[in-house]
Amino acid sequence: MKLALVYPPFFAKAFNENLATVDDEFGLFPHIGFGWVARGAQAAGWDVRLWDAPATKKSLDTITKEVEAYGPDLIGFSSHAAQTIQDMLPWAKAIRSRTGIPTVTGGYEAKVYVEELMSHGCFDFLCGGEGHVFLPEFLPAFERGSGYDRVADLAYRSGGQTHITFPGKRPLFSEFPTPDRSIFDNSLYYSHISQRKHFTIGMSEVGCPYPCTFCCMRQSGYQARTPEQVLTEIEECIALGIREIDWFDPLMLHDRERAMAIAKEIKRRKLDVIWSCRSRVDSLSHHSTKRGPDEEFIQTLAEGGCRRIYFGVEAGDDDVLKGMMKGQSTTAELRKTLECVQAAGIMSLGFFILGAPGDTKETVRKTVDFSVSLPLAYAQYQIAIIKPHTELERKYVVDALGIDYWREYVKGAVSEHLLPTPWTELPRAALEDEARRAYFKFYARPRYALSMLRRIESFEELARYMRVGVQLALRPLRPKTHVSTLKRYGRAALAFVEAALTVANPGARHAVFKNGGGLAGALSLARGELRRPGPEPTLSTERVAELGIAPPPADAQIENKYVPFFDKLTQSGLLPLKSKPTAAKVA
Repeated sequence: MKLALVYPPFFAKAFNENLATVDDEFGLFPHIGFGWVARGAQAAGWDVRLWDAPATKKSLDTITKEVEAYGPDLIGFSSHAAQTIQDMLPWAKAIRSRTGIPTVTGGYEAKVYVEELMSHGCFDFLCGGEGHVFLPEFLPAFERGSGYDRVADLAYRSGGQTHITFPGKRPLFSEFPTPDRSIFDNSLYYSHISQRKHFTIGMSEVGCPYPCTFCCMRQSGYQARTPEQVLTEIEECIALGIREIDWFDPLMLHDRERAMAIAKEIKRRKLDVIWSCRSRVDSLSHHSTKRGPDEEFIQTLAEGGCRRIYFGVEAGDDDVLKGMMKGQSTTAELRKTLECVQAAGIMSLGFFILGAPGDTKETVRKTVDFSVSLPLAYAQYQIAIIKPHTELERKYVVDALGIDYWREYVKGAVSEHLLPTPWTELPRAALEDEARRAYFKFYARPRYALSMLRRIESFEELARYMRVGVQLALRPLRPKTHVSTLKRYGRAALAFVEAALTVANPGARHAVFKNGGGLAGALSLARGELRRPGPEPTLSTERVAELGIAPPPADAQIENKYVPFFDKLTQSGLLPLKSKPTAAKVA
């Protein structure tokens, strides 16, 4: 039996937190969740192949033909992010219609939006749990064509309805197998600032105990894999030719002893790999008895192959940080810690949020000036937005507008909208302008440019930086006011040139490929700028009324943290453990 996994391309959206150029070029990463899916399918004796459209730049037609030639019994799609589901659905619908082969979806958001995803009619099955646990139970039932009611965390279509089974085991993250990276062409992947091939990403822990209001993982607990498990995974990567790993953990350095053990063992085993991770700044100082940088910890990380650490600095104003519930301040200790990281030979990237609650034009520029003053190798400037499963979503969308926007977006009842930011006086267009200004202020410094040239390790790396700089300068930003006809032609010309350059040097997810690619795609984008009269409207109570969408019922109000669909059913008493399947009201 065969399982085909299809990963469609996805593109920048009006509601995204990054400038479109940053979204396009931040990197090309393997969807590591498919690695766990592969383990689950292999445990059931199935063969697995992956079609990664963003990485290979293959079209829907090409991939459909290749999938058909493979002859799978089942095709899998990932619903891993609410923001990208509307990019995935057309591919799932087309491939299901053209091939007639049954489909299954799963992923982070599939655990939340079960009924909404099944309502599209292109999925025969949905996994509401973890793929490596679900598939060994589900695939034998699929082979028999019966017994689905005995499979946990399953939604399936039968008789024109969606049937829902019962919650299954919730394995600890330390019980996960290592993801199978042999299904990926690891030579294709990169981060914008990665330096070695082959490249991959990893997860060594999940969850976050901190309460930051802008984050969907706020107060979601913390689970980590053991150092030995992480080392086993690293050695598997090296056996596949991988020489650089970017750990996507929210807080890889939260547990000092665990991180120290991993770094020391990499050094002891002389593993030829470099790695990056994400961390709070205070994770490198709050263990120190001197109330300063934990120099032993930092030096051990450097000796153990840590090449870059991505820090959530967020803001340069203490009042803004308090509004985020970030739990840190712009103190001298923060600067000292970053200086210590730099002295150890580790490059720091600072994440900064513009337009956070309480931000003004003055505090935004204060944050940018603060970022330039810090000893950072890189900076990324994001715009504060309303993400799924966050406190900001509950307060400013569900409560204020009476709409569960992300649920309706996944369902397809609403289109892509610019979401409100009533907590700041700066409109989205002004914040994008400030973000671009920040990038040039940080990266165009002559001294910085020279230091960057000294650390570049390949022509490919240099070409990426140059391409992004040109694209950032050329691509028209969201207009702040009404655009005259003459300015529209100017914006269209810039859009065409920028897109044409991207065709020659394909980025990971540029909209030119969404519009057909090549010069035809560039012309399509230019025509879009000609038709763009001014700023896009923001989702409002008036717009919600126009859409005619009923507000969510009182018992469907969004909690302050993510709760899986099946667990919510059990908690509410609607579905006891190991019950018979229920039929949801989904046609």
